[in-house]
Amino acid sequence: MKPRIVVFSISALAGTLREIARDYAPHASIELVPKAYEEALAYARNRYFTDTVDVFVAAGSNGAFLQGQLEAPLVVIRTDGFDLMRALALARKNAPQVGLVTYETAFEELAQFSRAFDVTIPTRTYRTPEDARQAVRELAQLGVKAIVGPGLVNEIAQEFQLDSVLIYSRQGVMKAFDEAVRLAGAKAGGNARASRQTYTYHTEQDLLGSSAAAVQLRNTVRMCATVEFSVLIQGETGVGKELVAQSIHTASARAGKPFVAINCASLTESLLESELFGYEEGAFSGAVKGGRAGMFESAQGGTVFLDEIGDMPLAFQTRLLRILEEGTVRRIGSTAARRVDFRLLAASHVNLQQAVEQGRFREDLYYRLNELLVRIPPLRERVDDIESLAGHFLRTTPVRVSKAVFDEFLAESLPVFQTLPWPGNIRQLRNVCKRAAVMLSQEGDLRHWRDWFPDLLDVAVGSQARQAAGPPLTDQNPWAELVYRYRQVPPAERPDIVRQMLNLTGGEVGKAAKALGVSRSTVWRMSRSIAGV
Repeated sequence: MKPRIVVFSISALAGTLREIARDYAPHASIELVPKAYEEALAYARNRYFTDTVDVFVAAGSNGAFLQGQLEAPLVVIRTDGFDLMRALALARKNAPQVGLVTYETAFEELAQFSRAFDVTIPTRTYRTPEDARQAVRELAQLGVKAIVGPGLVNEIAQEFQLDSVLIYSRQGVMKAFDEAVRLAGAKAGGNARASRQTYTYHTEQDLLGSSAAAVQLRNTVRMCATVEFSVLIQGETGVGKELVAQSIHTASARAGKPFVAINCASLTESLLESELFGYEEGAFSGAVKGGRAGMFESAQGGTVFLDEIGDMPLAFQTRLLRILEEGTVRRIGSTAARRVDFRLLAASHVNLQQAVEQGRFREDLYYRLNELLVRIPPLRERVDDIESLAGHFLRTTPVRVSKAVFDEFLAESLPVFQTLPWPGNIRQLRNVCKRAAVMLSQEGDLRHWRDWFPDLLDVAVGSQARQAAGPPLTDQNPWAELVYRYRQVPPAERPDIVRQMLNLTGGEVGKAAKALGVSRSTVWRMSRSIAGV
């Protein structure tokens, strides 16, 4: 059966999509559906869960909206600097005054174009259709005669009787269609719904930020994608280790093949063993009939991502090393070796070199994993990126708030946000932005925005006061005190703070994790270490 692909478009891009879709008719069944935003989301969910489609394709603000909400394979049509410069050059052939309207963020290549042609290109960004209309209106008032932008912007420009040029190129659309066909084929071949296989949609472009650290991170991801070596990804909780792993996989020669991920800290030893290595029928009580493939077998031809590998038991580390060296795996209850082909990416929030010195991690496995190293800096070392990250998180929430309101909130909050320690890093910032979007949709007065984040700002204010006043008074605000101490003490002392937080929350792991700005698995893992498990 040919891959079944649904493409969403209600704008001027639809004509280009329809034309290119005809070229793919021998290879895929491509259906163009004129829906967007909430209507497209409801339609996509119904089609996917009734198993009448394999992959979705969308572009622009519609693609960004669906990417944050849809629990199904989605390819977003992307543009790059070459597309931008081509479109601007085409627009300038017809009009001397050209403007650019893009979704969310501007292009760094715009400065290069301006220097090359000695022109100034006025630009605007948008999130909602109302934002896009206002952006076009402002450019028209500035005397702009031609607009470059996505399909929605092109339609609005025509309403204002302005020339318009699509920012998307034919090559960009074909690249998205090719990716959709690959995802659909890999999904069908791997029976994704019945296994632990997933297929990645994140690329290095999703690693946002313009700081030197962010640029270096994207460069490192590109380098790692060009070779087949194992990669060790190190970074604190919440910095985006799996996003980096997915980006490496998507840019590699194994893109379109399974990406199988497992968190080594979230499972008991017995469950971890069966998930990693698989088992034969009758291997233990409760084993399913016919046995089950482990993640190394499930990832055949693709990538295995072991998150929090520093928490893998030593006995499993020995077996993992043998699999990497021999390229074979034995299921639980079997004596037969099965050949496997996968690339290994591993991540840890702890310093594995120190774990080796303390005897908690095998030295030979550490060197086998550390063929390439990616260090993801914490958010407090990327203060310059907070603005772009927060702006992205605000504008991709499902809450319908105009770009102007988000910009006003950012102008008010950014100076404060840039002073916070962010113990939960980017994950914590994303959650803060979700709360802000909900509050902005309900309240129009920004004068009291600080009241929306007592758990965040009280900690920051408390830490400043403690630095000035000396020893902390833990009985006055024990929650804030524990959060502050969690960030200040050495990692070896953090489990004790987790224990204290669990006491305050009555043993509720979710509440403790939220208060400390870490994942549930981190709290669970540290509580295990306290208990000596």
